[in-house]
Amino acid sequence: MSHRALLPLSAVSILLALVALLAPIAGCGKANPVAPSGSTLTLRVSPTTIPSPRGSATATATLIKPNGTPDNGAQVQFSTTLGSFNPTVASTKSDGNAVSTLTGNGTAGIAKVSAFSGDVMTTAELDVTIGGVAKTITLQAIPANISTIGGSPKLVALVRDSLGQPAAGVQVNFTTTVGTLASRGGFKATNASGEATDTLTVLPSDLTNQTSITVTATAAAADGTLQTATAMIAIVNPNAAASVSVSASPGQISATASNAKITLTALVLNAEGVPIDNALVIFSTTLGTVKPTSAQTDPNAGHAATSTLTVASVPAGTTGITVTAQSPGVGGALVSGTTTITITP
Repeated sequence: MSHRALLPLSAVSILLALVALLAPIAGCGKANPVAPSGSTLTLRVSPTTIPSPRGSATATATLIKPNGTPDNGAQVQFSTTLGSFNPTVASTKSDGNAVSTLTGNGTAGIAKVSAFSGDVMTTAELDVTIGGVAKTITLQAIPANISTIGGSPKLVALVRDSLGQPAAGVQVNFTTTVGTLASRGGFKATNASGEATDTLTVLPSDLTNQTSITVTATAAAADGTLQTATAMIAIVNPNAAASVSVSASPGQISATASNAKITLTALVLNAEGVPIDNALVIFSTTLGTVKPTSAQTDPNAGHAATSTLTVASVPAGTTGITVTAQSPGVGGALVSGTTTITITP
């Protein structure tokens, strides 16, 4: 038969009193005060556009009790679909405001932001733009043409946001119909100036009968749609004339001149602005005789073609003589340049 020690009645009374006293204290440490039903919770974020994909904005949640007074000491939890809040849970102050900081994680896009306290939630999510989001995009190729022996033009995409400002941190994808991109089809992020760059390399083996190359740059807009810009790079024959300039020396003769000799000099440039050697140049004039009527540009004569204009006499009333030089361009079409020899009294 076992025997149990019995506490005196006074000791039991004291123990029960201590338990009753400590119970509220223990429960107080576990409580998470939240807004009572019927409260209203509003949320604002400043700024609503964060230029950098790792930038920050301040979120303020305001909690008002059903009786219209600010709720002091209630816990509010913040939520976002992009980036993170610190702290994720904050307590309201005497003005009913709980404050947290939204920070981007390096990815540009639209963050859907909300807050709640118990069963009380914000009425709608807020959209916060983190990093740049494309509203418009333009693309430029530098230079805008290459020769049939290939080249490496630089591609520059400029992205602007809905305010027309350069958008930083936007991911841009470049594509091309010919050649190889340095990005290899990956994404390039825009810098603080809203620019993303890539380099296109075109080898002679990449070219067959193309006359141009199409390059594109694509970025995502705020609603998920794609904004695309296109640029054309012309493929030019380095031996095809793009411009012809001609000069005359002397540049003027007297109206009374007889058998005047004028030296004509023509320079032919391709689409890249490089002089073309051994290019055919055809000379013509509105007065006098040109010999020879055709010549070739000479690398040993400043890359120029020369001829001589002889004016036997100047008819009365003549104020100028127009000299034209032509050279075959793309497709054989003649490219022209002119100069005027002034007739002085």
